[in-house]
Amino acid sequence: MADTPKEEQAETPKIDIPTEDVEKASKLVLDPGYVTKKDLPKMADLAWATALSDAVTKHFLNDDDDHDPYVYFEQFDFAGGDIDSIIFNMDLVKTREDALHDLADALGEKIVSHDVQQTTY
Repeated sequence: MADTPKEEQAETPKIDIPTEDVEKASKLVLDPGYVTKKDLPKMADLAWATALSDAVTKHFLNDDDDHDPYVYFEQFDFAGGDIDSIIFNMDLVKTREDALHDLADALGEKIVSHDVQQTTY
């Protein structure tokens, strides 16, 4: 199998996150412990939300000597096919399940139940 020629490889465009968005998201990660598109509507775009998560992580590593939260980024599916992102502080929001519920509450979304009955043969 041949390598894809460099000119045909899709380059990921660099997304610049404004400093004020990083600062707002960082404050929210500390209290209440998460940030969603309700706080920063541009988070509706996955690439932007991912870049914001990276920027928030870098902020705490490089620019904030007073705080060291465990920043985590996750996407969840909701009833009706909506997919939304959350950036959360695992020191405050202890589990992915808690993050799912916080995101659903913040956005007024209905959580999809994944309970599946097992069939015995």
